[in-house]
Amino acid sequence: VLKISHPLFYPTGTTNKSALKSSSTVKNDGYHDKDNSNHNDDKNDIYQSSVEVLSLRRQTMFRTALTTTIALLSTTSSSLAATKEVLAPPPGSTPENPVVILGGGGKTGKEVALALTREGLYSVTMTRTGKAPILPNKISKQETGGTTNDPSVFVTHYPNPVNVCDSVDNLARIMNEIHPSAIVYCASASKQGGTAFQVDADGVANIAKAVQNLDNVKFVLVSALAVSRPESKSYKMTNNLGGNYDQIMDAKRSGEDQLRAIRRNTKNSNNYVIIRPGPLLGVKSKNGPLDIELNQGDTIGGGISRDELAGVVVGAIVNPHTTYQGSTVEAYRTSTRTKLQPEFNAQSGNEITGSATYAGLFDNVKSDSQLLL
Repeated sequence: VLKISHPLFYPTGTTNKSALKSSSTVKNDGYHDKDNSNHNDDKNDIYQSSVEVLSLRRQTMFRTALTTTIALLSTTSSSLAATKEVLAPPPGSTPENPVVILGGGGKTGKEVALALTREGLYSVTMTRTGKAPILPNKISKQETGGTTNDPSVFVTHYPNPVNVCDSVDNLARIMNEIHPSAIVYCASASKQGGTAFQVDADGVANIAKAVQNLDNVKFVLVSALAVSRPESKSYKMTNNLGGNYDQIMDAKRSGEDQLRAIRRNTKNSNNYVIIRPGPLLGVKSKNGPLDIELNQGDTIGGGISRDELAGVVVGAIVNPHTTYQGSTVEAYRTSTRTKLQPEFNAQSGNEITGSATYAGLFDNVKSDSQLLL
């Protein structure tokens, strides 16, 4: 609290009200008449002016203090919000809210389960047949960076068949039972499991709708490189495989579009990441994330191993920057990068590489809205 004697409230060089009056005194220089009435009037005028100055200065100081206080409160609030985001545990931190893996019996699904285990995160695998995937008993300390994590502790299999072509109501009942913190959708068309449009398009939409009323569920979709480039050689070759795989690129593009539309209109607004891997390589990673480049715009691509892809998936799950952003990335091993079409530039300008962690690759990923997707 400011005292009345503060020098800011008085003319320069004064410190109290008596000094104010003293400083306001003018000499009788012949202008004032004998009863000194004009002199007193001048004194009153000067005193009144000083009071007005005092009032204005008080108002100015009050406004300045109020503005500063509001700015400080705003900064503190932003800092608390940022701290809350940083401190929030990643999806899969507890067995009560695991990461659900659709297509958990496939090679990519199993690699995702192992990658989550390496991070000490809990997952539930789901398969069309209900058959549990076969996983190793232990993951070595070398793989986890110093701890031995047992997949039998961190990975649980849902014992009943889960068909993504089922009704949304049935799928919602299953998801409400598990209450996942994240969905990894790596199911795809197969000879026994349904056509491309049934699994890669409508199945994605079914699962997205099944979890739309659950809070804070991140959706990670494994799609395909060049899915938005129908004139590229990669698109044309993959799209004409025939059988249940026929038009699979068309279906994957439809799945992406349906996911974006559903996620933009639910309580989990934009809480999704779409990952477009290139051709899956048989040779496992040597340097992990240091060998991987993410890109955006679907103009550059290359090959990637399943364990690298699983690392990218987990990186998307645990990085808070991707939460409620809605983003799409291409993922490939840097040494295999190539243009998807001859007319494309060798550099897209959206390259992200050089991170020591898979999660770090997502620190500067742009949102789909920024890329106009």
